[in-house]
Amino acid sequence: MDRVTRARIEGELVQRLARQREVPHSEALDGLVSAMLVEDARSAVAQVYDLGFIPFVAAQVRFIPAWTWAAQAALVVVMYLVATASASAEATRMTVGILSAMTVLVGVPTVHASRRYGVAELEYSCLHNTASVLVARLIALGCSSALAVACMVGLAVSSLDLGVFEVSLWASLPFFCSCASALAVLRKAPPDAAALLAVAVVAACCSALLLVDIAFSQLYDAASLAVWATAAALALAWLAREVTLTLRLAAVGLDAFSPHLAKTYH
Repeated sequence: MDRVTRARIEGELVQRLARQREVPHSEALDGLVSAMLVEDARSAVAQVYDLGFIPFVAAQVRFIPAWTWAAQAALVVVMYLVATASASAEATRMTVGILSAMTVLVGVPTVHASRRYGVAELEYSCLHNTASVLVARLIALGCSSALAVACMVGLAVSSLDLGVFEVSLWASLPFFCSCASALAVLRKAPPDAAALLAVAVVAACCSALLLVDIAFSQLYDAASLAVWATAAALALAWLAREVTLTLRLAAVGLDAFSPHLAKTYH
C-alpha cells in the first residue's frame, strides 16, 4: 500500500468517525461540570482517615475466602474423628502432626494472592502498601491456623490419656517446618509455580514425619521430648527468619517482590 492510498483511507476513516460522533447537548455538559465541581469541593474538605494497624488487620479478614475457614474447620473435625474413633495414641500423634502441617496449605492462596494475580503494583500505590497487606494477612491467617492447631491438640488430649505438652510438640514441629518451607517457596519461586511447589514441600514434610514415625517410633517416648522441644525451637527460629525475609522483600518494592511484573516496564 503506497502513501497516497494509505492517506486516502485514513482520511475516509476520520470523516466516517466524525459523522458518527454524537454532539453532546449543552444541558448535559452543564450537568457534568456541576457534578465535577461538587465532587471537587467535597474532596477538598474530606479528611483522610487512617484505620490504624489493628483495625486494618481486622478488615483483611473479610478479604480471606470463606472456604479458608471451612477448610480449617474440616481439618479440626477430621482430628476429632480420628481421636475418638481410633483411641490410639500412635494414630493420634501422627494425625495431629500431618493435619497441623496441612493447615499451612489453607493460607497459601491468600498469602500469595498479590503476586499470583499481579496486583502488587496496585497495592504499592495505596496507603497500606503490599508490605502492610502481607503483614495483615500473615497475622490473620497465622492466628486462625494456630487456633485450629490448638483445637486439634485439645481434642487429642481430651480424647486420649496424653499430656498437653507432648501433643503440642508433636503438632508444633511439622506446623513450624511447613510454614517456614512454604514461605521460602513463595518468596523464591515464580508466581505461576509457587502454589504447586508449596503443596509439594508440605507433602514432603508430612512424608518425613511419617518416615520418622516408622523408623524411630521411640522418639515419641517421654524421654525423647527434649529432642522434640529442641527441634520445634529450631523450626520456630527458621519460621521467624522466613517471615522476616519475606517482609523485607515486600518492603523493598516491586522490583524485588515481583520482578516478573516489574521487568515488563523496563
